Order: sequence, then C-alpha cells, then structure tokens
Amino acid sequence: MFRNLLFDWSGTLCNDLALTLDATNYVLAQYGCAPLSLEAFREEFQLPYPDYYARKTPGVPLEELEHHYRYAFDRSPVGVTILPHARTFLEYCRARGIRCLALTSMDPAAFEAQARALGLYPYFEAVHSGIRNKVEHIGSLMAQHGLLAADTAFIGDMEHDIHAARHAGITGIGVLTGYNSPARLAAAGPDLIVPDLDALRRLMERCPAPDDDSICIHQLRLSARIGVPEEERATAQPLSADIRITPPRRFAAMGEDLDATIDYDRLCRRLAAIAAAEPTVLLETLAYKLAAACIAEFGACRACVELHKYILPQTRSVAARVQL
Repeated sequence: MFRNLLFDWSGTLCNDLALTLDATNYVLAQYGCAPLSLEAFREEFQLPYPDYYARKTPGVPLEELEHHYRYAFDRSPVGVTILPHARTFLEYCRARGIRCLALTSMDPAAFEAQARALGLYPYFEAVHSGIRNKVEHIGSLMAQHGLLAADTAFIGDMEHDIHAARHAGITGIGVLTGYNSPARLAAAGPDLIVPDLDALRRLMERCPAPDDDSICIHQLRLSARIGVPEEERATAQPLSADIRITPPRRFAAMGEDLDATIDYDRLCRRLAAIAAAEPTVLLETLAYKLAAACIAEFGACRACVELHKYILPQTRSVAARVQL
C-alpha cells in the first residue's frame, strides 16, 4: 500500500490523445512531414518532447514548434475528457489518506485549465507541470515534499514516466490508457502494468495497510453532555479518549520541520471543544466526529479514536471505537 502517488496527466487521468495527435500533425504539416495515424503516433512519440521534435524536424527552434503546437492545440475542435475510473481512483486515494501529486510535461496554464474544468484539480496536494524532463526533476520533487522512496509510486502511460520512477528508486506503474502502445510501455520495464486505474484500485485494496508512524494520545480528558435520556444530557459528564493519528509524512522525512507533523496540543484543545459544543445522544456519533476532525482539520492520513464513558457502576468504562 502506497502513502504517496505521483500522477502523470495526459493518458493517465485525462484523455487528450486525439487532441495531441491533431496538434502534432498540424506542427508536422508546417514542415512538410506526413501526418501520423494514431497507431503510428503511439509507436513513435516520446518524452522529453523536445527530443521527439528534434528528430522529426531537425534544426527548427523549439520555440517555433511550441508556437505552432499551442496554436493548433487551442483551436482544435477535439475535446478533452476524464479517463474512465480516474475520478473514482482519486476519491479512493483521498479516502485512504494517500497523498496525490501531479508530475506532467503539460504547459502549466493548460494543465490548470483542464484540471479545473474537469474537477480534478482539488485532488492534488501539489502540481509540478511544464516539466520537460521528469527524470531530471523527480528527485527534487521527492525532496521538496518529503516523500520516501519506499512509500511512493509514479503512475504513467509512457516510457519516460517509468524511467523517471526508476531514476528516483520508486515503484513505476504503467497504465494502458494513453500515449504508448502496450509493447513500448512493457519494454520500459515497469514494476506493474494495469489496463486502467480501476484495476489498480482493486489490486491496492488487497494489500494490507502499512505499519504507519503514528502519534498516540492516551486518556485525553473531555467533558460532554451525552446520553440517550434527555436528563442525562442536561449535565456535562467526564469522558476520556485514546487517539492514534497518522501524520502526512513519515517521521524519517520530517527532520525538525514542525509544519510536517500535527500539533497535538492544538488538536487536543479542538477535540475538547467539539465534545463540549452540543449535546450528543450516542457515544458512537461523538467518536466519529472526533476522528473526522483529526483528518479534515489537521491533515491526518488516518485516525483511530476510542472514546470512554463512565456510566455503568459494574464496569470500568463503556467505549466506542472508530477508525478512519
């Protein structure tokens, strides 16, 4: 199970292959080159794209090629759509607390416009766009965001994505929904090839959750008006909570960066405020609210809350436990 996933964009999360082919053929036509079929394009297109155009149109300045490409790209009637299962997979990652980052060669303005129009932009913790050579960039990306190689995978549809993953020492996952043919992608030697992101999700669901670094808070004293009878909710009573939270980064990647961890003093004060805020009928409901706040308000990847109530004389406590 991965804690961090890097995503390519085109051919991995969005379907813009026909649009890219249309724009590429426009560029080639400006220099007397024959148009490419979709099959031929998938067999020969490569990243970094300056290398591809240097081979197809030798001696032409890259700025000139990019001007033609952008002109055709912006005016093409061919649309861009979300690939099947992409949104569901990103929702799955969000629910599991998996950090998602984008690493794409697409122009930054074009990427942001597409990602926002398709409603996928909010799923990314960070975006690295306009990266012509991902092999050269991926190491600084990993360092910048405190990603450990053992916890991270790069999902992409091209040879270059797999080469970048190998260069960073992370898992390279190829998806057969994009720019490279299955044979070309397999030749790059990915650690895993899947037909689409739904197949990857099903594989990941079979993997046990990792033994995460965690912060534990024992017997946090709370006060709440809680209980089924109305008269019990009329007066606040003492509760205690045992809390285990997984911060967004491994301890080994934090160094002494306070912003990389969770302020457990502020967390405790916030949970106490939630417990005291309004009457609650069920202990289970309050336990869920506390766990949800750990994730939604403090950025925990996972949260486990065991909430104790001291109400029955023949017991030490009654507890409700929730894990998100």
